[in-house]
Amino acid sequence: MAAEQLDKALEHLECQDGKRDEHIHEARKATKRLRALVRLVRRELGDEVYALENQYYRDAGQRLSGLRDAAVLVETLDRLVEYLGSDVPKSRFARVRGWLVERRDRAYSQAASSDRAIQEVIADLAPARERLEHWNLQCESWKGLRAGLQRIYARGRRDFAAAYALPSDEAFHDWRKQVKYLWYHTQIVQNIWPSVMQALAEELDQLGELLGQDHDLAVLRTTVLAEFPKAGATATLLALERRIDEVRSRMQARARLLAERIYLERPREFSRRLRGYWRVWQAEQLTGYELKIGAPTRTERVLKRIDTTRHSAEKEI
Repeated sequence: MAAEQLDKALEHLECQDGKRDEHIHEARKATKRLRALVRLVRRELGDEVYALENQYYRDAGQRLSGLRDAAVLVETLDRLVEYLGSDVPKSRFARVRGWLVERRDRAYSQAASSDRAIQEVIADLAPARERLEHWNLQCESWKGLRAGLQRIYARGRRDFAAAYALPSDEAFHDWRKQVKYLWYHTQIVQNIWPSVMQALAEELDQLGELLGQDHDLAVLRTTVLAEFPKAGATATLLALERRIDEVRSRMQARARLLAERIYLERPREFSRRLRGYWRVWQAEQLTGYELKIGAPTRTERVLKRIDTTRHSAEKEI
């Protein structure tokens, strides 16, 4: 699984088909999945290996993030205007959008520095493939996964409470990262009960999207208020700030209701429930194996006995 994500990141970074922003985005997602996997098996890896790999993939993702941020701001403003619909004419923030497009184009024009950053990440990821062979993952039972799942669930539950107790951009962003980790983890273990785990993954995906859009709006607000030329644009900036705050308030309210269900259980209860799913799944695998190649089933024994009796009767005749 880790090798698959590494190969995917390298494939996107090395692709030259012109969809650069899309490939960078996909490569970033692969590095995030790798961090999630490392956190899931942290106990098995050991503190030293975990610290190395976690920092390694975090740094790779951060170097790639700067290449996409400028484009995200344009997309975020477009989503905001679309979300507001007829409440705000598209021309209301046209000046701000034009400035964001110019800002994005300037970032893209620095091709040399962007190419250098991509090549550095590629060079760093190559030896990571070799290190995978030395990961000491000996435990294939629930015990090897329990600590990671329970830890991420507990941190998400704690950060959820903290975000609404003392709201800040940083608090919601920190919580979002834990939501994304748990989303990745539920996909990794979805076979223990596919219908239930897929439903949980979908809810976590929706929550992560809400928090992601909230974060994008926060970055848009901060960037525009700090960098946009304010001469003759006071009314526009005040209107944009007010609209962003309104939409974020709605998103955070929706996120809270969704999170109340996801984080209803205490961490140990959540872990215990998933352990139960794991045990039943293991029993299913064992039963299926025995039915396939083990001793004959009762039905098979009865049919064999009938066939033997009939064969004996035919011989007597």
